[in-house]
Amino acid sequence: MMTRSHKAARIAALLISTAGLVGAASNAVAQDAQPQDQAAEASSNEGGIADTIVVTANKRSESLQKVAISVSAFSGEQIDRLGITDTTQITQQIPSLRVNAYSPNLTIFSLRGISQNNFTDNLEAPVAVYQDGAYVASMNAVAGQLFDIKRVEVLRGPQGTLFGRNATGGLIHYLSEDASKDEVNGYAQGEYGRFNSWSLEAAAGGALAKGVRIRVAGRVEKADGYIKSRDTDATALGLGVIPGSGQDLGGKNGWAARANLQFDLSPDATLSLWYKHSEDNNVATGGYVFENCVYLPNGYCDTGPTGLTSDQTGVINGVTAEKASPWEHFGEHRGSFDRVMNSYQGQLDWDLGNVDLTSITNYLTMDKVYAEDGDALPFTVVNVDSAVNFHQFSQELRLAGETGKLKWQLGGYFLDMKYDGYYNVTGTPIIDLAIATNGGFSLPTVEQNYIVNSKNWSIFAQGDIQFTDTLSLTLGGRYSKDNKSIDLRNFVVDATYAPQPDPRLLFTDKDLAAIVPGANEEHYGDWAARVSLNFQMTPDTLLFASWNRGIKGGNWSLSSAISAQDFRHRPETLNSFEGGFKTTQLGGKLRLNGTIFHYIYDDYQAFSLAGGVPKIYNSDAKSTGAELEAFYSPSRNFDAVLGATWQTSSVESIPATGVQFGPELFPGAPDSQYCTNLGGVFRCDFPQKNIVGAELPNAPRFSFNYLLRYNRDVAGGNVAVQVDGVWYDDQFLEVTNGLGSLQKAYNVTNASLTYRHEDTGISLTAWGRNVFNKAYRAYALNLGILGVTSIYAPPASYGATLRIPFGASR
Repeated sequence: MMTRSHKAARIAALLISTAGLVGAASNAVAQDAQPQDQAAEASSNEGGIADTIVVTANKRSESLQKVAISVSAFSGEQIDRLGITDTTQITQQIPSLRVNAYSPNLTIFSLRGISQNNFTDNLEAPVAVYQDGAYVASMNAVAGQLFDIKRVEVLRGPQGTLFGRNATGGLIHYLSEDASKDEVNGYAQGEYGRFNSWSLEAAAGGALAKGVRIRVAGRVEKADGYIKSRDTDATALGLGVIPGSGQDLGGKNGWAARANLQFDLSPDATLSLWYKHSEDNNVATGGYVFENCVYLPNGYCDTGPTGLTSDQTGVINGVTAEKASPWEHFGEHRGSFDRVMNSYQGQLDWDLGNVDLTSITNYLTMDKVYAEDGDALPFTVVNVDSAVNFHQFSQELRLAGETGKLKWQLGGYFLDMKYDGYYNVTGTPIIDLAIATNGGFSLPTVEQNYIVNSKNWSIFAQGDIQFTDTLSLTLGGRYSKDNKSIDLRNFVVDATYAPQPDPRLLFTDKDLAAIVPGANEEHYGDWAARVSLNFQMTPDTLLFASWNRGIKGGNWSLSSAISAQDFRHRPETLNSFEGGFKTTQLGGKLRLNGTIFHYIYDDYQAFSLAGGVPKIYNSDAKSTGAELEAFYSPSRNFDAVLGATWQTSSVESIPATGVQFGPELFPGAPDSQYCTNLGGVFRCDFPQKNIVGAELPNAPRFSFNYLLRYNRDVAGGNVAVQVDGVWYDDQFLEVTNGLGSLQKAYNVTNASLTYRHEDTGISLTAWGRNVFNKAYRAYALNLGILGVTSIYAPPASYGATLRIPFGASR
């Protein structure tokens, strides 16, 4: 029987062999071949990293240096030349961008500290993600693999006028290589590294007939987990050896493929059809390490008056309290992750003379199942099981043109989404619910079944008015309307304690709506805006000052313990004031871009796990910061990328833990600190009810990224040595700002050595990532009396990559 990994390997091999078929078709029409997308061709020059690339930040092709927005971008050629192969590396070289990918279950991007760290499946992020012009609504559907990429664009600050949906923090746009080239082109690539990590990818494209082109690409990856499972030797405590799960965490097991078919319907019209598929199969994930706990006499962790752990003791074994490696875990419950995604898209670009018409139609489906050991201990304290069936349909239609001194765009957008899933929590966080429902507890579970239906439509317009040769004004606006509803059923299941034929219904969305009318519906309309004054001081220097108003709709907290008042959180609004400059100096050898910003948030949606259950609270917030980015190529032999950020922030007020329950861990456990033994269960009542003036999460005061690359022609080819990395100041990983989730300042450095053969283009790269083996947390959850659970980024890893281009790609 053929395994999925064997199937994926065969797909990669098939993609490589496709080059022969594409090449044959391409030769048949070679005499008629013409470049189809000159803007794409111009997106990367033959020179160094300082060369300007063409971006679509304003939904039209423009030089990055002429766009009056804080934008960072890398072309596909630059990504290849710099050895960037995953989302983590790309974020290291883009100021103010962070990624929290504690498992492939969820990818959380943070821009200038704006993110949505809640891990429930029904939420949308404030940093929008686009793939080839189409919005990806679910954070579960943002894959981390980078392959066959044309360009990555990161737009900081609200982008609500042209991109709209939930782009208060900004957006990330991944643009794939498409079928715009007639000449046969493509590559094959293989990589192997530490932890038995390997990947194969390939792409091929070219003309099939006159006016018909194709490109196919695929990637398969596998890796063992880097966080090793360990048994707990608790013999000294009289508990013997407690077995762990035997499952190493942080592994990979997935594949992805896409195809693009382009038709020239006429000299003025092109139809582009996309199909994208990806799978993750039984990925070893869904666990944490246990840390930052000083035990009290009752067996719980020391906390402050907010109910959050404030200790910074590092990783320990949660049973013996002995020091442990950040890359070892002691959980007993095996986690898993399975996901299948399909995306179908059509794009029509039609030049109607003085007006360009663009239509983008997308349909995306995703099925995901996830199981997690949430406590990092060798017995059940918190387990989470979730699944969601998600689909979205979107349609964008826009017109663009130029009339005199006005460049304009206007259009409409429609999005229809449905989430059908469950989110189940087992263990300590729902003890109080089990007692209230069944009169007691043994191993209770709250099962939450939900359906969220959401429809959104919007209309938008934006124009650039050229007053003089050097002075212009950008005006944009968008009106957006949300209509959402949720159907929720919460059940308490504790078959051992209270056997019953059916689970006991706890509450429904209608019960909550009976207390707070309309709590299960969201009808919201609001407007986004952009005003930017742009001054081209010299041909090489642009100055701009802008005001942007961004909006994000409300949603619901899927929590086992939720009040009707906290069930639905309100929409958020962000007013952003920015000023910046973009300059090219030294004859094009240096690009230097800088921005300063001030954010004023109304009803910022802050995620809190205080008390052990996930909730979103609204609070006003402010943030001020600056970014500086430099690209320097003094010669064809040397490149440098340098970036720096500064930021300060304050969230006005969010609720602290308040009250938290936990089981009596051993008979007669004494009262301690804020916790009282009620007989079988502890009730902890914390005096500080609100957290005031907290910093935004993932927003260090300072950061500095660097990349230095030196290359020299050697032996019929070119040898390049590269060192890159990033330094981050202290930062909180949660908006509740418990000291237990404070990540101290750290630096991570990568290095590579590449040889590229001149005639064939074949390259071999030896690489090392996190070469100084720095232990730093990628994610943390402060669970109060239950301690802090974390996931650490991979330790030092090393490997090699072989890339073989062919055709026009050489």
